[in-house]
Amino acid sequence: MGINYFADLHLHLGASTSSHLLWELAHEQGIKLQEKNYWDFIKKLEIKETNNNNYLRRLDKNNHSPFFITQLIQSSPYAIEKSVHQTISYFYRMADVRLIEIRFNPLLRNRNGEFDVDKIILSALIGMQKAMIDYPIKAGLILETDRQFDYKKSKIIFEKAVKYKKLGIVGIDVSGPNPSSKFEILSLVDLYNFAKKNDLKTTIHTGEFTDIDEVWQVVEKISPNRIGHGIVSYKDKKLLEAIKKKNIVLEICPTSNIKTKVVKDWDEFRKIIKFFLKNDILFTINSDGPEFFNTNVKKEFQMLLKNKILNKNQTKKIISYGFKYSFI
Repeated sequence: MGINYFADLHLHLGASTSSHLLWELAHEQGIKLQEKNYWDFIKKLEIKETNNNNYLRRLDKNNHSPFFITQLIQSSPYAIEKSVHQTISYFYRMADVRLIEIRFNPLLRNRNGEFDVDKIILSALIGMQKAMIDYPIKAGLILETDRQFDYKKSKIIFEKAVKYKKLGIVGIDVSGPNPSSKFEILSLVDLYNFAKKNDLKTTIHTGEFTDIDEVWQVVEKISPNRIGHGIVSYKDKKLLEAIKKKNIVLEICPTSNIKTKVVKDWDEFRKIIKFFLKNDILFTINSDGPEFFNTNVKKEFQMLLKNKILNKNQTKKIISYGFKYSFI
């Protein structure tokens, strides 16, 4: 491809840690797994194709999703440190990633209060620092809250992100499936204002499984530095103009969007990206959940070139955006 290195700004820790490490961590910690066979365990985690946000809710016979399993396994200071270190080092070696931002929810990794959440965050930061000593890579962590959380829990995560921003927490995010009771994105406006007041960078998942109206609310009332996905915004030119005016960067995850059917196929994806380019919309290319979706950011760019969605000059430009608009 003629490109030597990449940046990946949108990875979820639970969907980025290698299956073999998760398997080993589960056994080291005495966590009982439903699967007794390693290969069955891998099949459980891999997402081949699904409809919309069903993959966020995909359950086994114990009503556990793949995300629940990875969060459970990573729910200890030891496991979170190992997971962060392995994820950073693995993608440096396998995908020529030289800058990486990994996001995770600390309140989903402390076993409902069994472990101190500060200890979980600090252990993740230690894993990150060790990886940067081992390899010439820049890394930062983004803390996530969840759409299913109440305001009190979200406030805790925002406060922890600000508390540890000088140690390597580079941003804040909200993700997860919409709860059965209606979730109001505007309920987080004051928390995002708190983050900005304390010079913390902001991103937010919207426009992936949510509609255009929510993206409008995010752009007008929250105005984050970046938007996770935001792919639906291509349907509204006025919305794109607002995104462009505010210099909001979209974190685009091609394989993820296609496998979850947010985007129908590569032909539709080509139309969307061409539309973004035509309208000078800033965006980066990312892997989202590389282990779940069997990809990495290098493969993402290779697929965009293969499907004639980007040419080589455009590829170099978009790769540079990953470094330019990083929170690190």
